[in-house]
Amino acid sequence: MQTFSSLELQQRSGDVQRAAAQAPVLLTSHGKPRSVILSTEEFARLKRAADEPVPPEVMPRARTVRGAEDPLGYDTTDQNAAIARMLNDVRTGRTKPAVKEELMRVRAAWEGKRP
Repeated sequence: MQTFSSLELQQRSGDVQRAAAQAPVLLTSHGKPRSVILSTEEFARLKRAADEPVPPEVMPRARTVRGAEDPLGYDTTDQNAAIARMLNDVRTGRTKPAVKEELMRVRAAWEGKRP
């Protein structure tokens, strides 16, 4: 575990944050352990492992797409009908190729790449 003093935290906060993104970091004050800094992912994992709720402000925000038509062609104006059709399509496998293509596109967008 990497250790930083409180003075180092003040002087090198970026280094401390980068280290905490990789593994927990111990902060000391006057040579004594005072705090541990974790990545948000590790914090959320520990909360889930303890069967405790993860605070919503810790969770990454979902990207919202407005005004785009559904790439699989569902009419989403009636959500219940769209959900029923989607479930039927999943059961029958009708949209499996299109779903795979859309997942690849979304993953690429999420990672900042072009499909």
